[in-house]
Amino acid sequence: MLLAAGTLAVGPLTGCGGSGRVRRVTTAVLEVEGVAGCEIESGMNGTFRRLLHGRIDLAAEERRDAFTIYDDAMRAVVTTLHEGDETEGNISVGGIMGFLAGVEEFTARGLEPDMAVEDYRLEQVGASALYARYGLT
Repeated sequence: MLLAAGTLAVGPLTGCGGSGRVRRVTTAVLEVEGVAGCEIESGMNGTFRRLLHGRIDLAAEERRDAFTIYDDAMRAVVTTLHEGDETEGNISVGGIMGFLAGVEEFTARGLEPDMAVEDYRLEQVGASALYARYGLT
């Protein structure tokens, strides 16, 4: 289900704190100027790491502008998680992608997360890997 700006609905959820976390993150993303809609879900990966994944639809004409909106939306995701309990910085956010006109994809790799290794999978990008980018500690 795709969410339009100004509406709030939540997809399938996993885990006890998933629904509240997804609602908080979805609300924050939808407040970002230039976000046309989003669909974010909570789950666990194959190693039982908590994750958020989904899509953010970007209302922009140019790729450069779309990336700026995606960056702002991811700032909202990471900041919202940072303001949550102390374990939310460990939640993987690498599976949240941005789309321009439904096809152009932006990923957390473009945000240059602080990763210990050069070759990493998106599911390894935790919210805390983006703290430095967004001025969080």
